[in-house]
Amino acid sequence: MQHSASQRASQRTAALFGALTGALLILTGCSVVDGPGDEASEAGPLDAYMSALWDGEEYTQEQLDAETKQTEELIAECMSGEGFEYVPNVQNGGTIISSEEGDEIDWTSEEFIEQHGYGIVDWPGRDDAQHEDPEEYVDPNQDYVESLSESEQTAYVEALHGPQPTEEELAAMEDGEAVFEYDWTTSGCTGAAQHQVQSESGGGMAAYEDPEFTELFESMNLIYDALWSGDGSNDDILALDRDWADCVADAGHDGFASPMAAQEALTEEYNELHMPDDESGEWQEPSPADVKKFQDREIELALADLECKTQLEYDDRMWKIQVELEQEFVDAHRAELEALVAKHGVEKKL
Repeated sequence: MQHSASQRASQRTAALFGALTGALLILTGCSVVDGPGDEASEAGPLDAYMSALWDGEEYTQEQLDAETKQTEELIAECMSGEGFEYVPNVQNGGTIISSEEGDEIDWTSEEFIEQHGYGIVDWPGRDDAQHEDPEEYVDPNQDYVESLSESEQTAYVEALHGPQPTEEELAAMEDGEAVFEYDWTTSGCTGAAQHQVQSESGGGMAAYEDPEFTELFESMNLIYDALWSGDGSNDDILALDRDWADCVADAGHDGFASPMAAQEALTEEYNELHMPDDESGEWQEPSPADVKKFQDREIELALADLECKTQLEYDDRMWKIQVELEQEFVDAHRAELEALVAKHGVEKKL
């Protein structure tokens, strides 16, 4: 990989935090191979606390499968106690993607961007992924659920997942007037089973599930919202993004407030090329000419993005802002962070 030191450090700290929120991000594959400084010097102020919740071992597919099996068996036991049949469904797990997979590809290099842009239309391995035959999903409980009356089905879902949002609550969430907040205690047999398995596994997920530290994690999340969501809450980031926007506008690409906004806008534009244009509702395949026209623009914008980031030292400046935000957070929450590590820190494996 050819990421700058600041890019790698920023991604590393964000990955450590992201792992606690349920993302299966594998950190053991990360290594410093170029750029100034060593890995220790690139660690942010929060890194010591977050990494203490992780044992240093890569989370494997075997571990995920075992935890899925245990969770499903607990769900079946719980549902039986509620008076329903439930067959453990191991397909409810997932797939682990190691950080080592694709490490040989640097999506931010000029060489990559000249050929693929942001990687929206095309990327290395795209054809292989499209030709893989995914395992057909079969719900072993479908026939049983369909045999129940409507009222019994409602009771079944509530026992399995907890009370469902009302139409008014769903409408409020769609309008952005309300936010769904997960609470395992009101999430039925599934929530209880997942909580038990995660608590027994210890470390990051147990910490994130611990109500004692809910407010701490919510406050921590505001750091990364400021960095990556473009919510305009940080003046330094706003100023940096304005410099970047002026630079790409001078290169002929006006109307983008930030690098993230540019990628999101192009992704949405490409998705619109696939939107159905008739009553069938089926996604359509855009013409080769339309795809070529879009990709040419994608590559042109991505190259301008890269050039402006290089001129502005964008990634290094963003990393400096992140370090400052993290340090402010550590200074304000040191006691809570130390309590978090004392309660949920795990022993590193050699």
